[in-house]
Amino acid sequence: MASCMNFLTSNAHLIRENEPLAPYTWLHIGGPARYFAEPTTVAELMALVEGAAREQIPVRVLGGGSNLLVQEAGFDGLVLHLSAPELAAIRIEGSRVIAGGGAKLSHIISRAVGAGLAGLEHLVGIPGTIGGAVVGNAGVVNGDIGSLVVRVSTLDRQGKLVQRVPPAFQFSYRRSDLDDVTVVEVELALEIGDGTQLTRRMQNSWIVKRSTQPPTDQRAALAFVDPSGITAAELIDQAGLRGTAEGEVSLSSQFPGYIVVSGSATSKQVLALLDRVRRTVAQRTGIQLQSHLRIW
Repeated sequence: MASCMNFLTSNAHLIRENEPLAPYTWLHIGGPARYFAEPTTVAELMALVEGAAREQIPVRVLGGGSNLLVQEAGFDGLVLHLSAPELAAIRIEGSRVIAGGGAKLSHIISRAVGAGLAGLEHLVGIPGTIGGAVVGNAGVVNGDIGSLVVRVSTLDRQGKLVQRVPPAFQFSYRRSDLDDVTVVEVELALEIGDGTQLTRRMQNSWIVKRSTQPPTDQRAALAFVDPSGITAAELIDQAGLRGTAEGEVSLSSQFPGYIVVSGSATSKQVLALLDRVRRTVAQRTGIQLQSHLRIW
């Protein structure tokens, strides 16, 4: 207890205790974080991570909350929210885009397209921050963000700043090896393109993306990662699971790859539905679906 008091005292101006996490997630489910901080500078971020490591307090980074399920018990550790301007800044240097880990992917795409830089426009419509996108190697059928990353600035578990360039990080399908670090900054290598054509491609990609997602006023989240060669939605349809419900959580009847929650839905209901879908799809198709949701 004394050590935690030391951590609180030295970071008192930054930390909130028992902060509800549900409002920060798309599903609006879950309990509080024992400690919650929104650092305004890299120095404050480093001090928080270093202090938490010293007192053996687990740390997690909260991005856009689009693929996050927080359980009702909450998280017994420190949650970092990188929303401050210094940690979400975007700058363009030639054909490179450098962005803070807390920058929204949608803002980065708009800035890149506006500057006539090609490579990101097909990722429009993917929610969340660049930090989360890189950790999960966000992508679509014709490409992923990992293929564009040339440098990642991270904090290790002890709060030390580490600059990584290939091959010091690895990307695979919807995965990276950056799960256990805090992404501070990402540098992307793009190509010079025609601004008008890029804008048109971005708009077309946005229209296609929106046509495959539930309305934005629904509490919805993508349930599973698409396996190679087929979508999770197609597998769910083949298994006859469209619209399947568990309490106040159901698979969307229109977009079966998404779960939709209502009322006082719980994380237990979400997990029970995901488990039932995973088992049924495996039994009927032989394919093991991987969850798209991160469980806290």
